[in-house]
Amino acid sequence: MLETSRQNTAEDLTPMKSGPDPLSTFEEQATAIFDVLESKSDVLVSDRSTGQELYKVERVPHHGKMIFHRAGSSEPLAIFEHKSIVPDTITFAGGKNMHLSHWMHVQETALSATFEEKGHKYTWMKYDNGPFTLIAESNQKRIASFEQKRHVETPAEGTSRTALPHIVMLSEAEEIKDAVVISALILEHDKRWTRNNDESIFIYNIL
Repeated sequence: MLETSRQNTAEDLTPMKSGPDPLSTFEEQATAIFDVLESKSDVLVSDRSTGQELYKVERVPHHGKMIFHRAGSSEPLAIFEHKSIVPDTITFAGGKNMHLSHWMHVQETALSATFEEKGHKYTWMKYDNGPFTLIAESNQKRIASFEQKRHVETPAEGTSRTALPHIVMLSEAEEIKDAVVISALILEHDKRWTRNNDESIFIYNIL
Protein backbone atom coordinates (compact mmCIF):
# COMPACT_ATOMS: atom_id res chain seq x y z
CA MET A 1 0.00 0.00 0.00
CA LEU A 2 1.22 3.47 -0.75
CA GLU A 3 1.03 6.59 1.35
CA THR A 4 2.46 10.03 0.94
CA SER A 5 5.23 10.85 3.37
CA ARG A 6 3.77 14.30 3.99
CA GLN A 7 1.81 16.94 2.13
CA ASN A 8 3.53 19.96 0.63
CA THR A 9 2.26 23.04 -1.14
CA ALA A 10 3.75 24.55 -4.25
CA GLU A 11 5.22 27.35 -2.15
CA ASP A 12 7.29 24.85 -0.14
CA LEU A 13 9.16 23.62 -3.20
CA THR A 14 11.36 25.64 -5.52
CA PRO A 15 12.98 24.45 -8.76
CA MET A 16 16.67 25.10 -8.26
CA LYS A 17 20.13 24.72 -9.69
CA SER A 18 22.51 25.68 -6.96
CA GLY A 19 26.15 25.45 -5.90
CA PRO A 20 28.47 22.60 -6.83
CA ASP A 21 25.67 20.28 -7.93
CA PRO A 22 27.06 17.18 -9.70
CA LEU A 23 24.07 17.33 -12.01
CA SER A 24 24.66 20.94 -13.04
CA THR A 25 26.76 20.11 -16.12
CA PHE A 26 24.29 17.44 -17.19
CA GLU A 27 21.41 19.87 -16.71
CA GLU A 28 23.17 22.39 -18.92
CA GLN A 29 23.17 19.79 -21.70
CA ALA A 30 19.49 18.96 -21.19
CA THR A 31 16.86 19.56 -23.82
CA ALA A 32 14.07 19.29 -21.22
CA ILE A 33 13.65 19.42 -17.45
CA PHE A 34 10.39 18.18 -15.95
CA ASP A 35 9.50 19.28 -12.41
CA VAL A 36 7.56 16.87 -10.22
CA LEU A 37 5.16 18.48 -7.75
CA GLU A 38 2.95 16.81 -5.20
CA SER A 39 -0.57 18.14 -4.62
CA LYS A 40 -3.15 16.89 -2.14
CA SER A 41 -4.18 13.86 -4.16
CA ASP A 42 -2.01 13.85 -7.27
CA VAL A 43 1.53 14.20 -8.52
CA LEU A 44 1.91 16.70 -11.35
CA VAL A 45 4.76 16.72 -13.87
CA SER A 46 5.38 19.99 -15.72
CA ASP A 47 7.87 21.44 -18.18
CA ARG A 48 10.19 23.76 -16.25
CA SER A 49 10.82 26.09 -19.20
CA THR A 50 7.15 26.72 -19.99
CA GLY A 51 5.34 25.75 -16.80
CA GLN A 52 3.03 23.58 -18.89
CA GLU A 53 1.56 20.57 -17.13
CA LEU A 54 2.50 17.38 -19.00
CA TYR A 55 1.39 14.49 -16.80
CA LYS A 56 -0.86 13.86 -13.82
CA VAL A 57 -0.48 10.84 -11.58
CA GLU A 58 -3.50 9.90 -9.49
CA ARG A 59 -2.70 8.03 -6.30
CA VAL A 60 -5.04 5.47 -4.79
CA PRO A 61 -3.07 4.62 -1.63
CA HIS A 62 -5.36 1.98 -0.16
CA HIS A 63 -5.24 0.03 -3.43
CA GLY A 64 -1.54 0.65 -4.08
CA LYS A 65 -2.31 2.27 -7.44
CA MET A 66 -0.67 4.98 -9.50
CA ILE A 67 -2.73 6.06 -12.53
CA PHE A 68 -0.74 8.01 -15.12
CA HIS A 69 -2.45 10.49 -17.46
CA ARG A 70 -1.16 12.86 -20.08
CA ALA A 71 -2.31 16.37 -19.21
CA GLY A 72 -5.83 17.04 -20.40
CA SER A 73 -6.61 13.39 -21.13
CA SER A 74 -9.12 11.35 -19.17
CA GLU A 75 -7.77 8.10 -20.60
CA PRO A 76 -5.02 6.49 -18.50
CA LEU A 77 -1.61 6.27 -20.11
CA ALA A 78 -0.67 3.50 -17.68
CA ILE A 79 -1.87 2.01 -14.41
CA PHE A 80 0.65 0.63 -11.92
CA GLU A 81 -0.49 -1.43 -8.95
CA HIS A 82 1.68 -2.51 -6.05
CA LYS A 83 0.76 -5.92 -4.62
CA SER A 84 1.71 -6.99 -1.12
CA ILE A 85 2.09 -10.70 -1.86
CA VAL A 86 1.83 -11.33 -5.60
CA PRO A 87 3.95 -9.45 -8.19
CA ASP A 88 3.28 -5.79 -8.98
CA THR A 89 1.37 -5.17 -12.20
CA ILE A 90 1.20 -2.53 -14.92
CA THR A 91 -1.31 -1.90 -17.69
CA PHE A 92 -0.52 0.37 -20.63
CA ALA A 93 -3.20 2.07 -22.72
CA GLY A 94 -4.64 -0.43 -25.16
CA GLY A 95 -2.73 -3.31 -23.59
CA LYS A 96 -3.35 -6.13 -21.16
CA ASN A 97 -2.57 -6.16 -17.47
CA MET A 98 0.83 -7.78 -16.92
CA HIS A 99 3.43 -8.29 -14.24
CA LEU A 100 5.67 -5.24 -13.94
CA SER A 101 8.70 -7.47 -14.51
CA HIS A 102 7.49 -8.21 -18.04
CA TRP A 103 8.19 -4.56 -18.88
CA MET A 104 10.77 -3.48 -16.31
CA HIS A 105 13.18 -5.91 -14.66
CA VAL A 106 14.49 -4.74 -11.30
CA GLN A 107 17.74 -6.13 -9.86
CA GLU A 108 17.42 -5.62 -6.13
CA THR A 109 21.05 -6.17 -5.19
CA ALA A 110 22.41 -3.74 -7.78
CA LEU A 111 19.59 -1.19 -7.54
CA SER A 112 19.19 -1.21 -11.29
CA ALA A 113 16.04 -1.50 -13.39
CA THR A 114 15.95 -2.22 -17.11
CA PHE A 115 13.02 -1.61 -19.44
CA GLU A 116 12.58 -1.88 -23.20
CA GLU A 117 11.01 0.83 -25.32
CA LYS A 118 10.80 1.06 -29.11
CA GLY A 119 13.15 -1.89 -29.50
CA HIS A 120 15.91 -0.49 -27.27
CA LYS A 121 16.85 -1.22 -23.66
CA TYR A 122 17.43 1.39 -20.98
CA THR A 123 18.64 0.96 -17.41
CA TRP A 124 18.03 3.14 -14.37
CA MET A 125 20.92 3.04 -11.89
CA LYS A 126 21.13 4.45 -8.38
CA TYR A 127 24.18 4.85 -6.17
CA ASP A 128 23.88 5.65 -2.46
CA ASN A 129 22.01 8.94 -2.05
CA GLY A 130 22.68 10.10 -5.60
CA PRO A 131 20.11 10.67 -8.32
CA PHE A 132 18.56 8.03 -10.52
CA THR A 133 20.57 7.85 -13.75
CA LEU A 134 19.17 6.42 -17.00
CA ILE A 135 21.65 4.69 -19.31
CA ALA A 136 20.96 3.71 -22.94
CA GLU A 137 22.20 0.14 -23.40
CA SER A 138 23.12 0.70 -27.07
CA ASN A 139 25.91 3.19 -26.34
CA GLN A 140 26.12 3.25 -22.51
CA LYS A 141 25.32 6.96 -22.60
CA ARG A 142 23.53 8.75 -19.77
CA ILE A 143 20.37 10.21 -21.29
CA ALA A 144 18.31 11.18 -18.24
CA SER A 145 18.43 11.59 -14.48
CA PHE A 146 15.86 11.93 -11.74
CA GLU A 147 16.77 14.03 -8.73
CA GLN A 148 14.54 13.40 -5.74
CA LYS A 149 13.39 16.07 -3.34
CA ARG A 150 16.30 17.39 -1.28
CA HIS A 151 17.29 20.20 1.03
CA VAL A 152 19.85 22.63 -0.37
CA GLU A 153 21.98 24.63 2.06
CA THR A 154 23.14 28.15 1.17
CA PRO A 155 25.78 28.86 3.86
CA ALA A 156 26.43 32.41 2.66
CA GLU A 157 22.81 33.29 3.34
CA GLY A 158 22.47 30.98 6.33
CA THR A 159 19.34 29.41 4.87
CA SER A 160 18.18 26.15 3.32
CA ARG A 161 15.47 25.45 0.79
CA THR A 162 13.80 22.38 -0.59
CA ALA A 163 14.63 21.66 -4.22
CA LEU A 164 11.79 20.31 -6.31
CA PRO A 165 12.16 16.75 -7.63
CA HIS A 166 12.90 16.89 -11.33
CA ILE A 167 13.67 14.72 -14.35
CA VAL A 168 16.48 15.92 -16.62
CA MET A 169 16.39 14.67 -20.21
CA LEU A 170 18.66 14.75 -23.22
CA SER A 171 17.03 14.54 -26.66
CA GLU A 172 17.30 10.73 -26.71
CA ALA A 173 15.22 10.51 -23.54
CA GLU A 174 12.61 12.96 -24.81
CA GLU A 175 11.87 10.52 -27.62
CA ILE A 176 10.65 8.02 -25.00
CA LYS A 177 9.51 10.53 -22.38
CA ASP A 178 6.34 8.62 -21.44
CA ALA A 179 8.39 5.57 -20.47
CA VAL A 180 11.00 7.71 -18.70
CA VAL A 181 8.40 9.45 -16.52
CA ILE A 182 6.44 6.28 -15.75
CA SER A 183 9.49 4.19 -14.87
CA ALA A 184 11.10 6.94 -12.78
CA LEU A 185 8.03 7.54 -10.64
CA ILE A 186 7.38 3.83 -10.16
CA LEU A 187 10.92 3.36 -8.90
CA GLU A 188 10.76 6.52 -6.80
CA HIS A 189 8.09 5.06 -4.57
CA ASP A 190 9.95 1.76 -4.06
CA LYS A 191 11.39 1.52 -0.54
CA ARG A 192 14.49 -0.29 -1.84
CA TRP A 193 15.42 2.80 -3.84
CA THR A 194 14.34 5.43 -1.32
CA ARG A 195 15.39 3.89 1.97
CA ASN A 196 17.87 6.74 2.59
CA ASN A 197 15.49 9.47 1.47
CA ASP A 198 12.86 10.53 4.01
CA GLU A 199 11.58 13.10 1.50
CA SER A 200 10.30 10.54 -1.01
CA ILE A 201 7.02 11.51 -2.69
CA PHE A 202 5.78 7.92 -2.43
CA ILE A 203 6.62 5.62 0.47
CA TYR A 204 5.23 2.26 1.46
CA ASN A 205 2.93 2.01 4.43
CA ILE A 206 4.42 -1.07 6.09
CA LEU A 207 2.12 -1.10 9.10
